[in-house]
Amino acid sequence: MSRVLYPGRFQPFHKGHLKVLLKLLDEFDEVVVAVGSAQEAFTCRNPFTAGERLEMINNVLKSEGVGRDRYWLIPVPDIRMPPAWTSYLLAMVPVVDAVATGNPHVAYLYEWLGLRVLKLKLYEPDRFNGTLIRRLMCSGGDWRSRVPGVVAEYIDRVNGVERVRRVCSSAC
Repeated sequence: MSRVLYPGRFQPFHKGHLKVLLKLLDEFDEVVVAVGSAQEAFTCRNPFTAGERLEMINNVLKSEGVGRDRYWLIPVPDIRMPPAWTSYLLAMVPVVDAVATGNPHVAYLYEWLGLRVLKLKLYEPDRFNGTLIRRLMCSGGDWRSRVPGVVAEYIDRVNGVERVRRVCSSAC
């Protein structure tokens, strides 16, 4: 049984995340999705709650036909100490064989600990990144084409666009 850790904030979960996650599911028996900054919500950087992000990811994987036995969804609060955070995160999740990340800083921290690190090539990062998607929500731009359909439906259900506009009012 092989298992990989995929940490991120997923604010919101978008098509780039999905492409990476499906690739990891092709390469590993299980993927542990660590939803970071779990303690923060209703801010411009982290507008969605940990529970909302867990639901988004679960809804997408269910719609893709991925069995619940193939992935773990674990909310992880920040501790704001990067070197300690790596060990903290590993203590919060099941044992993993590797860590997959597109963040060079996170990759370095796990390499420093001696773990196997898969340095992900981000999928069209100029189109699929949370900051841009939140900006598009704020400005009334086309954010829907950048997230899976079930995520767009979920964001509508929780009135997420209005929330982003309110919490990011100075950045809109």
